[in-house]
Amino acid sequence: MLFGCGQGQQKSPNENSKHLYEITSRTDTSEGFSDIFLSITNEVKTDTSHIYIGQGLYKNKTVGLKVEIKSNLPAGITSNGELNPNAGVAWNAVRFISIGQESDSLVSALAQLYSEPAETVFTKDVLTPTLFSLNQQDVQLDKPGYYKFKLFFNDESDDENKYAEMFLNINTEQRIIELHEKDHDYRKPLLNTFTGR
Repeated sequence: MLFGCGQGQQKSPNENSKHLYEITSRTDTSEGFSDIFLSITNEVKTDTSHIYIGQGLYKNKTVGLKVEIKSNLPAGITSNGELNPNAGVAWNAVRFISIGQESDSLVSALAQLYSEPAETVFTKDVLTPTLFSLNQQDVQLDKPGYYKFKLFFNDESDDENKYAEMFLNINTEQRIIELHEKDHDYRKPLLNTFTGR
């Protein structure tokens, strides 16, 4: 199974991860995107995956979510800089999971940042977007690095209004999870996905 059950090894958060930052404090607003940055405050390693708790502050309220991602993923970009879809696409390789009130607050923050009305409760469903690795080297989350991915939500749905894309970056060295917008048109579908609508 992709996400092993076994005995997880918990890694204690380092001192820096205990200090939460404003989720928009690193955002480059020059292109009009509302990207957010979450500090990795906890990490559990299973046989096949890394489970991260990402948290931050929005208007003095703690927001966050759980991200589980397969520990090892092949490169999706060749050494020549070309896409390699045969290797880069992965299904069931990443999961977004609510951690309760903080995830509800994250949805509320995104709704404000995206200027879109939305439910303020994060779905109880586990979200499993299709992943494409935007890395020229194989992903090994055990090693310090900056790993980039493109996510496709509801890409198998017949309803085009539910389809959305987003970029997920994981910086295991600085212990940061980044959620970057791909296009403003995906704001409403993303919020609908996160709230289970």
